Amino acid sequence: MKTITKNTPAGKTKKRTTKSSRNKVVLAKAKYFGLRHFRLIEHKHTFKLIHHRHTSHLALLVILVIVGFFMYASNNLANADSSGTVIVGAIVLGPPPDVGATITTPHDGATIKDNKIIDVSGTCFADSFVIVKDNNVVVGSAACTSAGVFSLQIQIEPGKNVLSALNYDNINQVGPVTPSVTIHETETTTEPAAPIVTPPLEKTTPIIPDNPSIITGVNSSFKSCDDYIPDKLTTGGELHVAIVCVPRLFMPKIQQVMGVLIWGGTPPYALSIDFGDSGGTDSQPTLVSLSEPGYTKVKFSYAVPDTYRVKFKLTDKKSETAIVQTAVQVNGETAGGSTAISTITKDIFGNSATWYESPVPFYLLAIAITLGFWGGDIFDRRFGAKKSRYHTRRTA
Repeated sequence: MKTITKNTPAGKTKKRTTKSSRNKVVLAKAKYFGLRHFRLIEHKHTFKLIHHRHTSHLALLVILVIVGFFMYASNNLANADSSGTVIVGAIVLGPPPDVGATITTPHDGATIKDNKIIDVSGTCFADSFVIVKDNNVVVGSAACTSAGVFSLQIQIEPGKNVLSALNYDNINQVGPVTPSVTIHETETTTEPAAPIVTPPLEKTTPIIPDNPSIITGVNSSFKSCDDYIPDKLTTGGELHVAIVCVPRLFMPKIQQVMGVLIWGGTPPYALSIDFGDSGGTDSQPTLVSLSEPGYTKVKFSYAVPDTYRVKFKLTDKKSETAIVQTAVQVNGETAGGSTAISTITKDIFGNSATWYESPVPFYLLAIAITLGFWGGDIFDRRFGAKKSRYHTRRTA
């Protein structure tokens, strides 16, 4: 270690360690602890350009990449199952519902004027699945609440409509048959200026399952929506939309398929799908354009366990409308205050867009800052001043 001797008034000498000597001690200690191998120590300030091997940009970038890898891996584990367990389901046979679904609104004998879309409500077996029929054709379905009530909107035909309801449990066992309700729909007519003669239309009655719900491991009309083979459907007449198959019970974040049948009216068609939620705040509808009648399959998924009401509204070229409604149940522990329906948007790794929530933005910002400083350092070495006009004073 280099020292300087300084005279004092008492004639004594005092040894003072120079700055250069102190730096050498710090460097020696750093090398001893291995810090110098990571380039994480501060170089002494000499106002001279130093070699790039003395900088730490590369080491910082490597550390950030490693952190990002662990963030990505932990996100995948959380999406798979936060508890690290596998959920196993089992079907336990039990007695069918002992209470049938009863329509209380509208009442028997009611007359509906100039309105083809009506509200239907009633009582049912708690936590079951209610199917409503009009003239023995399924026109909609809904979930029965824990309080034992259901409600939905259906589309009725002009003239006589015999409405009936059945409820099914979670293994598709039907409850007792209840009395039907008969209503009439009338329309106000005006005399046309001249008689319009149109050729008779070929009337096609599509095959709609009595119970469109699909439950994994339980016998139903279809095992999947791919099993349904539609007949050739025609245009003209009343506009109709019907749900042919719907998965009733499934887990979150798993893509599902729902089968929808469209016929009648005047094409092209616009199908609006409102996946909604049970909390009363509906999501933005999904729009699907269809050029002709037929069968279409809609893909969807939910992020949060709950019971959801799904509404379909069909509009044709002449602005005629038709509706149908159903319900699905997403199994699992309900998390309040979370986003109900999942998004189809994916990131570059194939995960849902929620991976870009905090703290990921801060991680991306750290990478950007590191690359910025590193790029500035390289630019300064290649295009900046080669030497500083300042020189250090050599210590004797």
